[in-house]
Amino acid sequence: MVPYYVMVAIPAILSLLFSGRTDKFSAEKKNKVVTWFFFAFVLFFLMLRHETVGADIKNYLNFFRQASSLSFKEIFTFYEEEYLYYLLNKIISCFTKDKQILLSVIAIICVIPVARLYSKSENAMLTIAIFLITSNFPMLFSGLRQAIAIAIVAISYKYIKEKKLLKFLLFVLVAFFFHKSALVALLLYPMYHANITKPKLFIFVPIIGFVFVFNKPIFDFMLQFLGEYGESYSSKETGAYMMIVLFALFLLFSYIVPDESKMDKETIGLRNIMVLALTMQVFALASPVAMRMNYYNIMLVPLLIPKIINRCHDKNKKTYQYIGLGLIAFFILYYFYKAYTGEDMLQIYPYRGFWE
Repeated sequence: MVPYYVMVAIPAILSLLFSGRTDKFSAEKKNKVVTWFFFAFVLFFLMLRHETVGADIKNYLNFFRQASSLSFKEIFTFYEEEYLYYLLNKIISCFTKDKQILLSVIAIICVIPVARLYSKSENAMLTIAIFLITSNFPMLFSGLRQAIAIAIVAISYKYIKEKKLLKFLLFVLVAFFFHKSALVALLLYPMYHANITKPKLFIFVPIIGFVFVFNKPIFDFMLQFLGEYGESYSSKETGAYMMIVLFALFLLFSYIVPDESKMDKETIGLRNIMVLALTMQVFALASPVAMRMNYYNIMLVPLLIPKIINRCHDKNKKTYQYIGLGLIAFFILYYFYKAYTGEDMLQIYPYRGFWE
């Protein structure tokens, strides 16, 4: 577990050192430095990890060996879907058959876009702490195809904000050919540009309640539209209540805390996506695949909470700054608690280097 402690401790120490400085580093630069240090460690560990770190890595290495033995034409006939991942494997195999280089290239593709996205956080340590307790973090170590798809959607966030629909659709299409679940990311664009005010939120409350009660039949119906991907899964009770409660609290927090006069377009857009993330998370009660379909929404949650805290009423500013510190401490402690006591379904603990 030592590498994971270092991964969190160094950025936290940097954040503390920077917190007392106002001369040379702006808040924006502080957050960028802390974020990039964190993701530098993540990238380093992904590149050097043993093939047993990550439940699906051995399967992906088999895919790499298969792809290297096929021609470019055969790639599109041998594999029935998600062609771009196998094409990427084939291209890499033209230069090397080293599995560690494969993992390194994919790690760079997966990490850099997410790091760039989070480097714009208004509180780097809070963003990191929230990211650690979401399922998106361990996915970097195991689900390579979807991790790439998430990274591509992270790039497309820029075009959501800029209302460049065609560019956004192009990136989602590319992500789709890495992992079919990326189709769900199409919802990000309309949700971001909606204006879900407090009164309008009450419209979603009965919808979320309805989904909570009837999540299994609704999810089974939705799977019919995912073709072979949907046929691979069936509804299965998961007991994923903890994240539903957490997302519900985040949503309430994001509507109760801010001074609405301070809310900018991006913060409102991210809050809208929080509504979508909670709604889709309810489906995780029916099947683990619902959680995977929600990863594209969950990716943006760590950016929202720091923005909400920074837009509180002036009279409560100090209080919510302390609450922010408390959340950082709580989420980091919770992350390590789950690392020791959780099911570790993606098998990322303890960390092992490729030389072991």
